[in-house]
Amino acid sequence: MAEVVGAKGTSSKAQQAPWLLTLDALAKDEALADRKNVGGKAARLAWLRRNGFRVPDTWVLPQKAFATVLRDIPPACEPRSLLRAASGRSVYARAAEAREEILKAPLPAGLERELAALWEQVGPHAAWGFAVRSSATTEDGAMQSMAGLAETVLGVRGPEALGDAVRRVWASIASGRSLAYLARHGVRDVGMGVVIQPMVGAVAAGVMFTRTAGRVARERVVNAGVGLGSPVVDGVTTPDMLRIGEDGRTIEQTIARKLRATVVGDAGLEERAVERPDDPALSPALVAELADVAKRLERIEDVPWDVEFACEADRVWIVQARHVTGLGFPEGGEATTVWSSANVGEALPGVATPFTWSIAGDYSESGFRKAFGTLGCSVPKHARLVGNVHGRFYLNLSEFMRIAAQVPWLDPRTLVELGGGSGGEELASQVGDVSHGRFYMRLPLTATRLLREQLRLDEHVARFEQEGERAFRLHNALDLAILPDEGVARKLRDVQALLERTGDVMLTCASSALGTHIILKGVLSRVEPLGAERLAHDLTRGIRDLESARPAIGVMRIVNLARRDPEAREILASDSATVSAIPEGPTKRAIVSFLELYGDRAVREAELSTPRWKEDPRPVLAMIRVGLRMTLAEDADEPPKRSRIDDVESQLARAKSEADAEMSRLVPRLKLAEQTLVRHLVARAQKAARRREQMRTWVTRVLGMLREVALDADRRLLRLVPDLARDWASLRQSGSPLAAIHTVFFLTADEVVNALRASRTDLAPLVRARRAEYMRDQARPDPPATFIGAPPSVQLPPAGGDVLRGMGASSGVVEGRARVLLSAGEMSELEPGEILVVHTTDVGWTPLFCIAAGVVTELGGPLSHAAVVARELGVPSVVNVAGVTRAIKTGDRLRLDGDRGVVERLPAA
Repeated sequence: MAEVVGAKGTSSKAQQAPWLLTLDALAKDEALADRKNVGGKAARLAWLRRNGFRVPDTWVLPQKAFATVLRDIPPACEPRSLLRAASGRSVYARAAEAREEILKAPLPAGLERELAALWEQVGPHAAWGFAVRSSATTEDGAMQSMAGLAETVLGVRGPEALGDAVRRVWASIASGRSLAYLARHGVRDVGMGVVIQPMVGAVAAGVMFTRTAGRVARERVVNAGVGLGSPVVDGVTTPDMLRIGEDGRTIEQTIARKLRATVVGDAGLEERAVERPDDPALSPALVAELADVAKRLERIEDVPWDVEFACEADRVWIVQARHVTGLGFPEGGEATTVWSSANVGEALPGVATPFTWSIAGDYSESGFRKAFGTLGCSVPKHARLVGNVHGRFYLNLSEFMRIAAQVPWLDPRTLVELGGGSGGEELASQVGDVSHGRFYMRLPLTATRLLREQLRLDEHVARFEQEGERAFRLHNALDLAILPDEGVARKLRDVQALLERTGDVMLTCASSALGTHIILKGVLSRVEPLGAERLAHDLTRGIRDLESARPAIGVMRIVNLARRDPEAREILASDSATVSAIPEGPTKRAIVSFLELYGDRAVREAELSTPRWKEDPRPVLAMIRVGLRMTLAEDADEPPKRSRIDDVESQLARAKSEADAEMSRLVPRLKLAEQTLVRHLVARAQKAARRREQMRTWVTRVLGMLREVALDADRRLLRLVPDLARDWASLRQSGSPLAAIHTVFFLTADEVVNALRASRTDLAPLVRARRAEYMRDQARPDPPATFIGAPPSVQLPPAGGDVLRGMGASSGVVEGRARVLLSAGEMSELEPGEILVVHTTDVGWTPLFCIAAGVVTELGGPLSHAAVVARELGVPSVVNVAGVTRAIKTGDRLRLDGDRGVVERLPAA
């Protein structure tokens, strides 16, 4: 009878060496625990056990098992072959094929029997099942961290499930981005060990960072939540955030409201309600033990550590630990590169789908290059201005500012501030050696071209609108279903070309708005050195016919109609309201008309997989429902703190009169020539802002056209590729969140066009791999809005305690209760008179500005689309408040000062 494992209590005769190794065996034999044999994670766990740290019982599958499987799949699917192709476009398709081959490969001889024995002996005592994790041979080496790139499977129960989980971990190495990352850091081959651990029945869990850049050495930062630690480590939930001293004393803490805990139930991972959501996840005793763990680790190896832990009763278990030396830089960056999502992330927050990346990435790169060329700047051929950080759009500010610095009067600090970012001083030090010589040589031609463009701006916009309206009419009149596949491919390219032309005109308008604002602020700084920014914003309010404010006005008009229509109001008050259920009448006609006018808009509308309002009007109905709650208070003679139902259009008019009054107060302080210049600049800034918002609306309309073509292509691809259709049906049947995203959005635009033209049928493996990669990115926390080098491993408590600072975007001071909304699906939770606190806002959020007392965002700048609307509506706003959605809880009393850019938490009433 063959010997089975290193599972405890087995000692049969063996015909071959067991595959599974116990952690105790590895701890006793350093040669056996070598990283090249078991991978970096397993080697570190053995080191922890050897040094007396509390680590769960662990079984390790060495990388030779993975090598055995590779011998039975095509050579082109082996990691070394894939890594050689990692820089080419074909790597994603080849990686997808390799993933499929690994997932269906048989396990090495004898391994299934060992896994069955392990489950039989240990499974009954593992109430939460097993965790199966990667342990790559390159893992956690210098600059080669695999954190977040390879897969972890939790709550695994049964021998077959263990085998499937092992295959999933192996297959996760076959990811286009993982391979590109490894190749970029010089890796030519990689093996994959596997760690199998009974899961700790955690009451709390999280991650500890023993040192943090910019903080005092030996000061620990801990992120912790209740239940399993994966939502904290992956950033799915907002954790408690603590800074603790070496002695275990808590220096600073932010306790999150933890409404749900992730646990392992009978059917796998599930969420359960937390009885006391505002209590700290960690007791003082657990905090002290974590501090002791950090001290012991650094006593043995004096380096920063990243520690994942789970707490069972009064004990802390270490489930993995690594040196903080393996954080890779985003492609195109290095240790000193400043990355920021403050501007691009406001337009497209969160993880983007591959289709959106292929459209928006090229669009952004091309747009920035054209803008710099117009200014007379030289752009290096291989410069990467937009980067992918965990699936999110980030701007390479170091590269961006080195190009912009060729223009002598463009100060990096000013540009970063207006974009809502930080790091201006660091950037200024990086661009001090940039030469202006070539710029001055081109200046006569550049100045002539810029002047001509600005003088003809109205003409450019009018000419484009004629083209856009014609294209829009033809698009709406066309039945895409009658086109052949080649015709749909051609249509997709035509709409892409229209988007590029739209972007060019919008960029000209945006450049005009930015340049005029910078000049106006410079002139005003003579008389108002400290308040020139605020004064420039106040003077340029009162923009007539602002396109971005129209959805807000439209929603409030519907609310006014519905408050006088009892039947419609009753239906709209329900969370399950639909447009079809509303009785015929003025309210329904107004909603239908609104969707015809603004149906291409949505929250997060730059993501092409997002349904537009005309497809899914639930966000619009939710905003109407919130507005109706205000009317109920008004009708009961209990007005909220800030009633705006009948006041929206009059507020727009009032903004103009207030701007005129500000100008009247300013004029006596200016010289005669300055008076003329300021009046001209204010008018110019208002006009440029109006044109910019006008063209932003056109971008949204063209994106809506692009989505419609993509959805038609999706239907054709499901017909062409039966495996895609089967996968899609399976996702919908399982209730997976991926079922909300159509298959086409996991392909690039080029891949869609080529598939339609060549009737490709081999796309299913590629789409499966992309879905897996997308979900891994979704599970990772949003990196800071601005960081240098590589994103940090943990979320730091927001600095400032009860006083948080950002940038004033709209003047005014207001007090009220906070309403923290983390997604558009929570819109209906806003109560009239509350202060809206969100990660970021686009035009899709602006109807709520008419109902909220004030607005606070983590991202955004004072010239953003939403900030312009807030000023026109007279809603006090503060933007770019780092960590505000983590620091503030719903129900906190706040004082928002839009003049000083300060948000203050007040004592409970």
